[in-house]
This record gives sequence, structure tokens and C-alpha cells, in this order.
Amino acid sequence: MAGPAASTPGARCARHPDVAAVAVCARCGGFLCGVCTEVRDETAYCEPCVEWRVRNTRPSRAAVVLLVANVVALGLLLRLLPPVGSLLAGGLGAFLAARESRRIARVGGAPRGRLLVRVLAGLSAVNLLAVVLWLALGAYLLLLRR
Repeated sequence: MAGPAASTPGARCARHPDVAAVAVCARCGGFLCGVCTEVRDETAYCEPCVEWRVRNTRPSRAAVVLLVANVVALGLLLRLLPPVGSLLAGGLGAFLAARESRRIARVGGAPRGRLLVRVLAGLSAVNLLAVVLWLALGAYLLLLRR
């Protein structure tokens, strides 16, 4: 962190002009002292930029696409079609929901983003449960025919 500010001799903190700067905000470029520096993901930020980052952190587009895919796959499964789409959408959705949840928790994340990830995780679980039930029903019906 000391690299960019150290290369600018005489740099002073934007909030504390009497203190030498030790870092530069990665978002706005303002000089920061040790007190003002907030490190997130090994990157220095000032307090307003951390707040901006938290407010604007949303799940990836892949999470939104998988949410829609889970809804479609569940709809197809309810029509008693083979559960390949539900298995794929549910598995990928559960994996991505866990990854996105960790990423949003690390940043702080907006409540809207956390809600979308929770919905994706829940819908993925429902899809995977539906696949298990679909397969159990198929096995039961095969046993009845014998």
C-alpha cells in the first residue's frame, strides 16, 4: 500500500493535512494516512469509497441467469419432463450461490444482493430436492410394475 503514496514525496492525507500519506485510494485516488486507510481485498480505500463499494456490490450476472434457469427448470420438472435441466441448474445454482455469498460477505454487500443470492440458494435446493423426488417416484413406479 505504501508504494503509490511513497513515490509522491510530500503527499499528505486528504482528511488530515498534517499527516503524511501512506496509501492512495484505489477508487478516487485520494491520499490516505494510516488512520483513514481501509483495506478491502488487499486494496486501500477511503471511507466514502468503501461505503460506495458496499452499496453498489451486486451478484454477478451469472447468478441472475442461474436464478432464471432454476425457475425454468423447476417449471419443466413440474410438467414431469426428465430432470436433467433441474439437476444442472440446481447444482450450478447452489455452487454459484455459495461463491457469491462469500464474495458479497467479504465486501459487505447491499441487502438486495444478499437477498438475490439467498433466493438463488433456496431455489437451487428446491430444484435438487425435486430431482431426488422425481427419481424416487420413477423408482417406485418401476417397482410397482414388477
